[in-house]
Amino acid sequence: MESDKWRISFSPQVAILWYSVIAGIFSASLIAFIVLYIETQERAHIDRVTQSVADGIKTLLEEDIHRRMVSLTEFSGVSAISNNMSDDEWELLSKSLYYSKQGYHSIGWLDSSFNVRRILPIEGNETSVDFDLAFQPLALLSELKSQQQKSAVITVPLNSLEGKLGLGIYVPVLKTTPSSRKIEGFIVSVILFDPYIKSVLPTYLIAEHKLTLFIDEQKVYSDQINQSYISNASNRQTSFEIMGQRWQVNLMPNSEFRPFTLFRMFSLLIVLGILLSFFITLAVYTLMSARNKTKLTKDDLKKTAQLLKNLPGMAYQAFNRTNRPMIFVSEGCKLLTGHSKKQFEKHNILWGKLIHPRDYQRVCQTINHALKTNRLFELEYRIITKNNDVRLIWERGEPVSSIVNDDFIIEGFITDITSIKQAEVDLLQSYAFSEAIVDSVVDAVITINNNGQIQSFNNTAQNMFGYSFDEVKDINVKILMPQPYSDHHDQYLAQYIVTNETHIIGNGRELVAKRKDGTTFPIHLSVSEIHNNEKKMFVGVIKDITQQRTLENEAISHIEQMAHADRLNALGEMAAGIAHEINQPLTAISLFSQTGKNFSEKGKFERLPEIFEKISLHARRAGSVLERVQLMTRQGDRSKEVIASTILIDEVKKLAESEARLCDISIQLLTCKENTNVFVDRVQIQQVILNLLRNGMEAMQSIACKNGALIKLQIRINAENNVEISVVDTGGGIPKTMIDTLFTPFSTTKKNGTGIGLSISKSIVEEHGGHIHFSDNKPAGAIFYFTLPIHEEGIPNDK
Repeated sequence: MESDKWRISFSPQVAILWYSVIAGIFSASLIAFIVLYIETQERAHIDRVTQSVADGIKTLLEEDIHRRMVSLTEFSGVSAISNNMSDDEWELLSKSLYYSKQGYHSIGWLDSSFNVRRILPIEGNETSVDFDLAFQPLALLSELKSQQQKSAVITVPLNSLEGKLGLGIYVPVLKTTPSSRKIEGFIVSVILFDPYIKSVLPTYLIAEHKLTLFIDEQKVYSDQINQSYISNASNRQTSFEIMGQRWQVNLMPNSEFRPFTLFRMFSLLIVLGILLSFFITLAVYTLMSARNKTKLTKDDLKKTAQLLKNLPGMAYQAFNRTNRPMIFVSEGCKLLTGHSKKQFEKHNILWGKLIHPRDYQRVCQTINHALKTNRLFELEYRIITKNNDVRLIWERGEPVSSIVNDDFIIEGFITDITSIKQAEVDLLQSYAFSEAIVDSVVDAVITINNNGQIQSFNNTAQNMFGYSFDEVKDINVKILMPQPYSDHHDQYLAQYIVTNETHIIGNGRELVAKRKDGTTFPIHLSVSEIHNNEKKMFVGVIKDITQQRTLENEAISHIEQMAHADRLNALGEMAAGIAHEINQPLTAISLFSQTGKNFSEKGKFERLPEIFEKISLHARRAGSVLERVQLMTRQGDRSKEVIASTILIDEVKKLAESEARLCDISIQLLTCKENTNVFVDRVQIQQVILNLLRNGMEAMQSIACKNGALIKLQIRINAENNVEISVVDTGGGIPKTMIDTLFTPFSTTKKNGTGIGLSISKSIVEEHGGHIHFSDNKPAGAIFYFTLPIHEEGIPNDK
């Protein structure tokens, strides 16, 4: 930890700069060491410099003679050179050669009889015109050699007509025929050593040395300036061959060369050291920066490749050519087309060949238009994959200027939208199906947005209210409400959107509605909220209960008349019990049917099988009740079975859960660990439990569940070793005036109750050898419980 305290953290750029400075300092130190070392190698340096100058002179002379021979050879090959060449043509060609290289004394043309016919320059060479080489044996020998070899030759050193030492270069002029090569003459150039050396060798190169030149051991040139020279130990020479002639260069440094050279060398080395240190520092900095950038670039390329790999489609670059050969494609091409990245990039597979023939022309027109206008393009079309599957794809691209040429390339992205398009078709079909269902239901179905504006209005709603859909579309739904409901609707809706506090939403409620003609009628309204990401929607299901109200009024009147009749005999009680028992499963069937309809409207079709199963279960339960009633009217054994009481109440809980959810009430199941098997008629006992649960939930709902929304269904072993099943609610409790008559027929606290549920439940429990009781639930609510004997193995508990 102590060492970490002194550790300095640098950014990558600062670290690279420090490394570069260190490298520069190291290189400067190395240069200083070299300078000191070179001081001890003074003589070796002079020798090397002298030898280097000699080698340089050798190279310059070799290259110059070679270039002159090449240019003369090219000159001889000009097809226009012939005996018929005009003087103007000769002068033009020879001047271009003469002035292209300094050092020529003259350039002439000799005919095949070795006579000089033309010469440049004429001034100073008048005596050479029509000169016969027979009078110059050495030159004649060279020309004969050139004639025999049919190639260029150089004469041995000879004296010119002016008496100056020089040499000549002879190049034959050949006329090529299909059968032979004939010499028509020679191009000859004369070089005098004194002006030639001064023109070829820079003055600064030999200013500090004495130069002596030998050809075939004959001295042809010597620097005659009187200077003092260093001892012979510093003399250097070099030799080379040109066209069979041995040239030798001797070089001797003068006495002023040593200190001047050393001073210049040290100065040069110091400057070079500084420059080298700077360049090394710069090179190290550049190299390390490049490596860092390369690393970052590779990392970016890796991330880009990973990003392209994870894209749900194929990114591409393509040439603007027929069938769009690909420059680059991402890995997604394999999943999209079945063809590999390598096949596309090697042009084994061309994208245009995959386009469906019926879409090809449209695709080409769209892309060509985008190229002409230099704009983005988007289109959908079909392709044929490797497995001959037809897929619908979406492509977006744009033309981009190529850095290689002036043409455009195409860059873009392609993805498979087959499943999306199929989903859209399915969605449209589902929507049409849902609309058909909504239009066919017997209840009015209306949807509104969060501003209360009507968005849908099914056929039943149109018949019920007298409006067509066009008349109410985007109109506030309060047009269907009489006062005072219409006055408070907007305020209620706004308050719900802000607080989510509900009064009608999620609960059924009886209200009054208004038709187009202004008449009002009673309705039952249930409202559900549709959740989506953009805005809230609400669905209202409206049932016209005018006839139901009429029937209820008639039923009330009839019951009042029956209250005065003396028909409370056993048969009447049984009939009422049958109606009560049948009404419970029928009510459940109605609730589940309503739930199934809501699920259909919301598109939750996967929940319908479960709803249908529960409807079927309650229908069978109604049939079982009728069967049990028939058994009660005659003697004989009833349908009893041994069953665990936990299974008994668990099935009841499942039956009652949907109704509980509609009331926003939760059912809590409490069981015991002991063996609680009972010998009972399953349907009758479950009917008792279901009746007690519904009574409890109705009691809790009547006070808006202000004491809580939890009802308990409990099973335990009591002190008498009997199974005790209890329902604990948090409703308003039982009035003291009703306690004595609670289990007698037609005794009820409900406004629309018949008062026979508890009476029938008491009869069923007592028939099974048990008892039903009531107690207050502190601090609020009621507890209804009944007992059943525990079934002992092998001993039927039937009385």
